[in-house]
Amino acid sequence: MFYITNTIFLYSLLGFILESVVYKYYQCNKHSSIFYGPYTLVYGFGMYFCLLCYNYLDSILPNHFLIYILYFLLFMIITTLTEFIAGHMIHYFLGIDKWDYTNHKIHFGKYICLDYSIYWGLISLFTILVLHPFLNQNIITQIPNYTTYIILFIFIVDLSIIIKNKIKE
Repeated sequence: MFYITNTIFLYSLLGFILESVVYKYYQCNKHSSIFYGPYTLVYGFGMYFCLLCYNYLDSILPNHFLIYILYFLLFMIITTLTEFIAGHMIHYFLGIDKWDYTNHKIHFGKYICLDYSIYWGLISLFTILVLHPFLNQNIITQIPNYTTYIILFIFIVDLSIIIKNKIKE
């Protein structure tokens, strides 16, 4: 449980940072996170699902260049589905759209589009093959259990505030 929680929250934090840098570059003052804290869970869950897929396939598939194309396509599908489901869940439970791709050339509803799906696939491939081994060895597995409890507590407080504000509406 600790490993899963730490993995999801680390990638949620890194996704939040990545998104903040991109939004700062485009001088846009918004975020896709529904939380007050510096984490965007769609990134954390997307990366965690990609890691599950990679860990399973890496043990049974040969190490060949074409496998990386398969990984890219799978990661693109996994992250796109994660974004699609998260977009619909946010809309259903909170009545808001934190992102909307209808102004993109090739989009499928509000929550997914081809260009971002390609970005997610490339970013996931790079993260899993290059960054994850370092992050896993030096950060994720080194986080003490009490820190994970603190992170979970902060998340629960954050979620409670969101629910309380939604109930007031």
